[in-house]
Amino acid sequence: MAGDVWIWLGDSGGWRKAGSSVDSTNPTGGRAEELDGKASLSGGRSEELDGKAGLSGVRASGGCNAAMVDGPGPDDAIVVWGGGRPQPGHPAYRERGMHPGWVLNAHAGDVARLPDGEWRRRLKRAGLSVSDGSGDQRVYRVPVFHLQALAVRRLYGPADDGAHWRYGGSAATELPPRDEEAGRLKDPLLRRAAAAAVEALYALGLDFGEVLVAVDGGGRAAIRSVELPGKRLNAGGLWGTALDRFAAWYRTVRLGDGSTEQPLLIGADPEFVLLRADGTIASADRYFRAAEAGTDAVLVRRRLLRPVAELRPEPQDSPEALAAELRRLLRYAASRPGTDRLRWAAGGMPVPGLALGGHIHLSGVPLTGRLLRLLDSYAAFPLAMVEDPAGHKRRPRYGALGDFRLQPHGGFEYRTLPSWLVSPAAARAAFALALLCAREAWTLAYAPAEEERWVQAYYAGDRSELAGCLDRLAAEMAKTDSYAALSRWIEPLLDAARSGKTWDERADIRAKWRIPPFAGSGAVPVGGKRNGEERGSGIASAGKDSGGRQSGSKLNDGKASVGKLSDGKASVGKREGGERPHRGSPR
Repeated sequence: MAGDVWIWLGDSGGWRKAGSSVDSTNPTGGRAEELDGKASLSGGRSEELDGKAGLSGVRASGGCNAAMVDGPGPDDAIVVWGGGRPQPGHPAYRERGMHPGWVLNAHAGDVARLPDGEWRRRLKRAGLSVSDGSGDQRVYRVPVFHLQALAVRRLYGPADDGAHWRYGGSAATELPPRDEEAGRLKDPLLRRAAAAAVEALYALGLDFGEVLVAVDGGGRAAIRSVELPGKRLNAGGLWGTALDRFAAWYRTVRLGDGSTEQPLLIGADPEFVLLRADGTIASADRYFRAAEAGTDAVLVRRRLLRPVAELRPEPQDSPEALAAELRRLLRYAASRPGTDRLRWAAGGMPVPGLALGGHIHLSGVPLTGRLLRLLDSYAAFPLAMVEDPAGHKRRPRYGALGDFRLQPHGGFEYRTLPSWLVSPAAARAAFALALLCAREAWTLAYAPAEEERWVQAYYAGDRSELAGCLDRLAAEMAKTDSYAALSRWIEPLLDAARSGKTWDERADIRAKWRIPPFAGSGAVPVGGKRNGEERGSGIASAGKDSGGRQSGSKLNDGKASVGKLSDGKASVGKREGGERPHRGSPR
């Protein structure tokens, strides 16, 4: 039946169908196996864990309620468990020439063949630290399946032979389903290890595997090794439970009757910064302290400052409605005393050293690794083609691909994008692209974020190279049912990208949003529109480069310069309480 999950064991093993006799509310939860000094995490064949183990992996055992059957159809998901991915037209497919919609670990074979230095480079490019094994570190083994760590287990060693690791204690730290509040890890070191493991697999283009994570005395996590499960898949164990739960969840979301479905809504929390005439930053918490127009924190030399302003509109069901809500909040912000004398700037990095984000919230759509890669491909890539040339310096500390955070309302926050608050057109384009990905999550077949060429161009800020995937992206979007309703907001951004135009982060965002003093005063209700207020609200300006930017910008609390570096640039410190937000872990 449609909505099945099939496990590909290679040409010699063929297909097996994952079982469905488990709870369907969670796609990745599973029971951690009891471990002794000789047992593996999967509860199967004993494995000794080499501290220098590479991407070639170890033999793995797990389980699924399996039966040999005829193979997947176009609405099924495929899990590649050892061996290469079967190509369209392979005789194992139910329909010859079929192109499966979702293949987990599709590129595992390619990743396994990467030289040691290359996979380390890719992790560093995505902002992850890589451990060389030196120094005083705690080492954890973390199996991950589809964006969630299944268990976190501390390893001790090296053993007497100086080469292998051993388990300590008798049980792994179990991670219950991620939608259960009780399942949150209390130990911050375990949270960091789990989050780093999820991030590492995503950065390598993988959906499941096992990661050795080293955490130093300062609580900083670094990747020590990445391992892929082997070809054997036995009954029972951690992997089998995860596969069965995933199969039940997938069938529910693909074939649900709609009785419990939530409406698809989009929200946002874009950031902007207030600048004085001399280029110094005016701390936003002097002006904004409301729930809808507040601030974000930065830790600078052990001082928690709030220089960044943040808008928090109510979620809406269309790009136009959400943009109207943002305009209302901008008008409210403009009414605060003293803000009219300041320049309001947005984008990726309008002040050297200070990164801004345009996070998008989605609810009413299941979070999947597939959806994240579509958002990377159809939202992050096009916006990177029109961002200010200085904006790519925000990456990889911020703006890493696949950066997400689960939200209490049941949806998730996509955190990769820069602050598209530079103009209404850029904002609506970002909203429309995100909605298109959510609505067409099972139909969009092309995802350039899965290809190394485009990922490298994104992190390098190479707009001309990245533009090489634009025409195919546009063609794929145009084939979807959702495009007709969203195209009027998407096509201006595509036109700007084709023309080589970029937005100007030096400009005051109030001009294009028609906010006082650049427009008449007076509130505009949500959904309202003044005559002519869209004029000049385009996405970008032609041929702008990064020359002539404001220099010497300093983070200022209103009395004295704080965090000024030797070159006069703003010292960002660490955002949100001093710790970089880990991607991929709600724990």
